[in-house]
Amino acid sequence: MRNKKNLTSLIFINVFVALIVMVIVSPGMCGKTNKNPPRKSLKIAGLQMNVTGEIEKNKNTILTNIKKAAESGALFLATPEGSLSGYQADFDQKELSRALDEILSAARNIGIGLFLGTCIKEIVDNREITYNQIRVYTPDGQFLGAHSKILLCSPVTTPGTGEMHDYGQGYLNVIEWEDFRFGLLICNDLWATPGYTTLPNPYLPLQLKQMGADIIIHSINSGSDQRYRNFHESSAELWAFSLYLPILEVNAAKNTGPVNAQSGFINAQGERTVRVHETGEHLFYCEIMVIPR
Repeated sequence: MRNKKNLTSLIFINVFVALIVMVIVSPGMCGKTNKNPPRKSLKIAGLQMNVTGEIEKNKNTILTNIKKAAESGALFLATPEGSLSGYQADFDQKELSRALDEILSAARNIGIGLFLGTCIKEIVDNREITYNQIRVYTPDGQFLGAHSKILLCSPVTTPGTGEMHDYGQGYLNVIEWEDFRFGLLICNDLWATPGYTTLPNPYLPLQLKQMGADIIIHSINSGSDQRYRNFHESSAELWAFSLYLPILEVNAAKNTGPVNAQSGFINAQGERTVRVHETGEHLFYCEIMVIPR
């Protein structure tokens, strides 16, 4: 009888130990091997706005919407190409610097980050160069870096003119903040539009995916010529679908008619889940999710 009890006790102890071991080494209990790790979300606002040639007007529009976006719980606001300076290479850099300081102060005080589209003049090797940029600032006002437009537009009939003459060319990078990696593209960087692209197509969305981007912020000022609309919109949708990479697009509204590239959000399946009206000023929102690293 004693041997039987001892055997029963031994079996019970072995089973108990085995259960403890299973709990300790279970993949579901270990963050590194969890098949369904927690996701982290981020609310971003986009501002489709009328981008003028007047810095003061552009500044006031951005300031008004910084407040609205923050009150709606967004942690970042994305604006169109050239939204502060105007889509132009000829502007007053001192006036731009003052306006930029005012915007950054307001954003920092209210706690919202920026993907700010603006042209800016910088001194490089004792020479002033104008860049067409998206400048990234955290909700506490830290400058994370900038993307300068790479695939500068130039008519195929006169290569080297247009943007290729007016702006310096940038380089591709991914900007990281907390658990998020942002890829940034400006207008033609994503499309390589026929008729306006004389540089070889570097397939920048693909490069950003390979660099680990979680989302592409696409800042646009593409005009209202509707002949380009299908190409612009389907190109963005197919890049999102083929790379499984969401894209937030923010275009500049036009007084001349509807935009030829819709603002909004394209999910990783290539579906436009947020669509913005093709005319007028609109503040819109999307929420992106990533798997924390």
